[in-house]
Amino acid sequence: MIKIDEKFLDEVGLSSMPEDRKADFIAQTQEELENRVGERMSEGMTVDQLREFDGIMNNDRNTMIRVLSQIGDYRQDELYQKLLKRHGVSEGNLEILGEYLSVKWIQINRPDYATITKNVASELKQEIIEARPAILGI
Repeated sequence: MIKIDEKFLDEVGLSSMPEDRKADFIAQTQEELENRVGERMSEGMTVDQLREFDGIMNNDRNTMIRVLSQIGDYRQDELYQKLLKRHGVSEGNLEILGEYLSVKWIQINRPDYATITKNVASELKQEIIEARPAILGI
């Protein structure tokens, strides 16, 4: 996922935004980006796919077990190993497993995720650039 941060504010011409408004604007924009990406990703998915992803995101044990059984030995998966390393542990927990499954599920079911995210971020960025005077109150 693309991160909304100070660099993003520079890119859209909002680096001069008052400091007391930046954190709130960044948080709201990040949430908007995530919502839009989620909406775009859900287009063309079946009800079963949407339910399965929702189950993963909500750490539903039955869904997670079912998806893990489809994947096979996840412990040997490079992605899982990277997550363990990033968290500084040698064995996973529910949080790491949930993170692994959500990323793995997206890789399998929406291999165009990166393109979708990039396109949605570009669209949002353009909207913000066009609304820059109103956002800054100038």
